[in-house]
Amino acid sequence: MEINLLNYKKIKIHGYGKNKFLISGKKYTNPILILKNKVIQKKNLKINNLKKKFLNDIILKNKLDFLVLGVNTKKIKGSCLNKRNSKIELMSTGAACRTLNLLLSEERNIGALLFPIN
Repeated sequence: MEINLLNYKKIKIHGYGKNKFLISGKKYTNPILILKNKVIQKKNLKINNLKKKFLNDIILKNKLDFLVLGVNTKKIKGSCLNKRNSKIELMSTGAACRTLNLLLSEERNIGALLFPIN
């Protein structure tokens, strides 16, 4: 039996550590936005500057089911995350990386905004 494999770009987080991510063979040292088929560096983005509107705009623009926000600190402004009717899931960077790999392997329509561990 012959099997034809579809060739499409699949994102996979291979590793993360102090101030870095290794994603699909490429090293990133800044916060990153991961979508189903692309990784976008967010060089000037700071955790303290996150606004709920910014996060919701990512969700709406990319028609995501939800957005995983991976940070290594719990110092997120309360206005940024409101659990009520939210499509934003906050977790540690490590947990976010592991969760994202699983969900992307299931071809779920999600995204992640990850901040490196410092």
